[in-house]
Amino acid sequence: MITNAEITIFNRFSDEESKKFIYIPHYVAPVWFYRNQKISVVDGGMISAEAFQIRIPRRVCEGWLPPEEFNSSSYPMGRWTVQNDDLFIVGQWYGSMRVSGIEEIKREFSGVVGKVLSHSENFFGSSPHIRIGGGV
Repeated sequence: MITNAEITIFNRFSDEESKKFIYIPHYVAPVWFYRNQKISVVDGGMISAEAFQIRIPRRVCEGWLPPEEFNSSSYPMGRWTVQNDDLFIVGQWYGSMRVSGIEEIKREFSGVVGKVLSHSENFFGSSPHIRIGGGV
């Protein structure tokens, strides 16, 4: 698989102390990243939005857990997953190891920030990978 980027995925995790969701960053490299501009006609006008596609090769999935296992762990330090509503950036995160949400990420990071809208684990064939579909 051709790779052209690195990402940090922020896994949504329920914090028992605060009773809120937090996001735990995990750096993944190398990956394949593609950015596309989608345009829709709505109520006589046009709306433009960015759409992202990410492929994470199986060979760099060390520490990856299926979403069910990740969510049932008490605190998954060193482990990661991909599930809808997770967040990601293109690049490496140097901020806090516990993030409150996308607004905090946008304040501290000036590059591409997105949200996981769909995902699948394609661990078969000649190019096993995790596929992520994302948007803003």
